Amino acid sequence: MPKSAAVKFPFQVMAYMGVAILCHAGYSTIQYRKYLRMVGEEFVTSPGDIYLEVLAGMILAFFGVLSMAEDFEPIRMAETFHKKTFDDTNFRQEFMGFNHRGRVLGTLMDAGEMPTGVGKKGQ
Repeated sequence: MPKSAAVKFPFQVMAYMGVAILCHAGYSTIQYRKYLRMVGEEFVTSPGDIYLEVLAGMILAFFGVLSMAEDFEPIRMAETFHKKTFDDTNFRQEFMGFNHRGRVLGTLMDAGEMPTGVGKKGQ
């Protein structure tokens, strides 16, 4: 069942908050490295609060995006395609081409002219 915009809105906010927290964690890491360079210390690892910030941002973003999504399709192919015929599932319109040499060969065959090498076996 499709979700309405009012139902999706809190999850959109949650997803955007997660992305904003992830961006802030990246900015904090850059600032921390600049601070270490200014003090003259070597960068070994980021502080623990940045790791917690990344984890919180990921959880918020993932939960928001997954909650915004529509209902998932079943994984089993039999449940998805049990009402469809083979022609419905195997129809690929992008592979249908009608501008090919068969049209020219058809007109030549109707006129009685055959191009060299066409229709002659054993050469």
